[in-house]
Amino acid sequence: MTTVSLRTAVPHDCIPFLDFHEYSTAVTGSEIPLFASHLPYTCLPKSVIHSDCKIVYICRDPKDTFVSMWFFPHEGFELFCQGLTCLPRGPYWEHILGYWEASIRRPEKILFLKYEDLVEDTQLWVKKLAEFFGCPFSAGGEREGVVKECSFESLRDLEVNKSGKHEKRGRVIENNAYFRKGVVGDWRNYLSDEMGKKIDVIMEEKLMGPGFTF
Repeated sequence: MTTVSLRTAVPHDCIPFLDFHEYSTAVTGSEIPLFASHLPYTCLPKSVIHSDCKIVYICRDPKDTFVSMWFFPHEGFELFCQGLTCLPRGPYWEHILGYWEASIRRPEKILFLKYEDLVEDTQLWVKKLAEFFGCPFSAGGEREGVVKECSFESLRDLEVNKSGKHEKRGRVIENNAYFRKGVVGDWRNYLSDEMGKKIDVIMEEKLMGPGFTF
């Protein structure tokens, strides 16, 4: 597999997407060491679900998720609440629930993370992530260096992510589209309290039963 650096390429070009068959041109052998996906758990290939490969799933507060999608791309508040915005990936709550329940059944295979937790204690969760993959850091300083180099702020300030472009499915996309803010709770600057409450009520109805909380 060709090595690509975060310093010279947008993160989306560093890891091939399973959804778009990018891995077919990204690897030269039969093994795929790392790939990304937006697919629901139930839509993953059986070869992935039944294999021993590790899966890391990251979800985010639905209100911030909607705002992020609103900017890239905008699809509408009511559609999101109806579970239509994430098509063809399905309603956001079902997307979360699929990986959440799978992580309960197979915690050794699936690491379920919340974006808000990563922001609150990045050092801790990067340490757990490395241990999950069986590649623990040899020293605290090494972990701190990785966290600093891969932080949202550091990546956003790289020239490739400020002015570069790349192509996805025939569309030319500005790299800075992936680095808007990344701020927890930024939805308050774009949604009313009533809109935020509506999303909370829907998520509580859909997710609280299985024991999931934001």
